[in-house]
Amino acid sequence: MIENFDRLHGLPDGFFEISTANIRSLFPNPTLIQLDGEDENFLFISILLHGNEYTGLKVMQKILAQHAENLPRSILLFVGNVRAAEANRRYLPDQVDYNRCWPGTDLESSATSQMMQRIVEIAHGLPLFAAIDIHNNTGKNPHYACITDPNMKNQNLAARFNRVGMVFNHRGVSTMAFDDICPAITLECGLPGDPQGIEHACRFVEGMLTLDELPDSKPTRHALHLVESHLTLNIPEHISFEFNPEADVDLRFENDFEDRNFTLIDPQQIFGYTRVARPLSITDTDGHDVTDEILRVEAGKIYLNNTLMPAMITRDRLVIRQDCLCHLLQDYLHHEVEL
Repeated sequence: MIENFDRLHGLPDGFFEISTANIRSLFPNPTLIQLDGEDENFLFISILLHGNEYTGLKVMQKILAQHAENLPRSILLFVGNVRAAEANRRYLPDQVDYNRCWPGTDLESSATSQMMQRIVEIAHGLPLFAAIDIHNNTGKNPHYACITDPNMKNQNLAARFNRVGMVFNHRGVSTMAFDDICPAITLECGLPGDPQGIEHACRFVEGMLTLDELPDSKPTRHALHLVESHLTLNIPEHISFEFNPEADVDLRFENDFEDRNFTLIDPQQIFGYTRVARPLSITDTDGHDVTDEILRVEAGKIYLNNTLMPAMITRDRLVIRQDCLCHLLQDYLHHEVEL
C-alpha cells in the first residue's frame, strides 16, 4: 500500500500565511504541487522532508509571493512530512525518515518508500532542470551544499550556494534519487528559521529560476572546496551522555562541542571523555563498523587516530538517537578523477 499524497496544479489559497503549526489545515497529506512557469524545464523542490526543518517552507513562500504573477521557470514542489511538521518533530515514532526512503534506499519497502517512488516517477515524466532539497541542521553549522554524485554539473550547482560543498553517500536520500535524472543538491541552511539561512536559500533558488544552463567544466578550488562525509558517529543506546565534562555519565563532551563543526581535529586533540571502553560507534558509507580504526581511548580521554572534520554535530538528544551525533569529514580525495 502506498502512502496517501495529494496532487495540486497551482497553489492553494492560504499558502503564504500557513505555518508548520497549522500546515495540515492546508496540506492534510504530503502534497505535490505543479506550478507552470515561462520555462517548462522544471525545478523539483522538496521541503519539510524533516518536519522540524521549516526553512524550506519560508523560502518557497517568499519566492512564490515575489513571482505570483510571473514565474520564470516551472516548479514541482513537494511538501513532505506534514504530520511531523505539525508536531515540530523530525519524524514521528510510527513513521520512517522521509529522507532515508527514496528510491535506492536500503530500508525495507514501506508505504512511504512507495510514495517516494511514485513522486520520482511523476517528476521523471517532466523535463527537469535540477532537483533541490532544502534542509536545516539541528546544531551550529555554516551553510553548505551536499551532493551525492560529484559530477561537474553537480559541483557547479554546489558552488552556486557556497564555497564549501559536501559529497555524501546516504542511500535513500532525495538528492541521490534524482542523480540519474538531473543535477541534484541538498541545501543545508543552518538552524531552522534562521533569517540568514532563509535569505541565502532564496538567493540560490531565485538564481536557478533564470539560469540557462549549468557548466560542464570543473569549478576552481577557490569557487568550491569539496569535503567528503565518509563516517557516521553514533552513541549506542546503552551509553549515557552529556555535553558537560563534569557529568557523571558514560560519555562526556565539552559544553561548546558543536562549535567544532567544520574545524579540523587532529590526533592529539581530546575529542571527548569516557568511563567505558567503547563509548561510540562509527560506521563507514557501506555500514561497516570502523570504530577501532578511527578512534582510541587513553586514560578516559577519546582521540581520533587521523585528522578529521566533524559536521552536523547536534545536542538534540532525540535527533542523536534517531539519526546520529555527527558525521566525520575529510577533503574529497578524487578531485582530479574524470567523472
